[in-house]
Amino acid sequence: MAPLSRRFWAGSILGYGVLFLALVLACSSSASPSPPPAPDGGRWSLVRTRVKELVEPLVTGTKDRWRWFWGPSTLRGFMQTYYEDHLQDVGPRTQAWLASSKDRLLERTRSLCPRLLCGTPS
Repeated sequence: MAPLSRRFWAGSILGYGVLFLALVLACSSSASPSPPPAPDGGRWSLVRTRVKELVEPLVTGTKDRWRWFWGPSTLRGFMQTYYEDHLQDVGPRTQAWLASSKDRLLERTRSLCPRLLCGTPS
């Protein structure tokens, strides 16, 4: 059982690492473009370049696939549906509730009032 949990833990750490790199590259690509790495930068510049080459198409593809969701037409459609389902008749419903609450309150008040002061309850 222990090797399975270690594999899961290692896989989740690797997944978080890839996600972090993707976010860093997405943020840096949306900002000003950085100059190309110097050729004498060493192995780490090569690793960074290679990771950027691998992850950047994934980030760009994901942005393109989800662009429809963040568009104004999707939000407008959601708001229209929400209004039709929940808010369209809120005015008449509120007025009906207030009238029924007022009637119930008056009935309770009359039932508690002594007969000598208020007369017979109707």
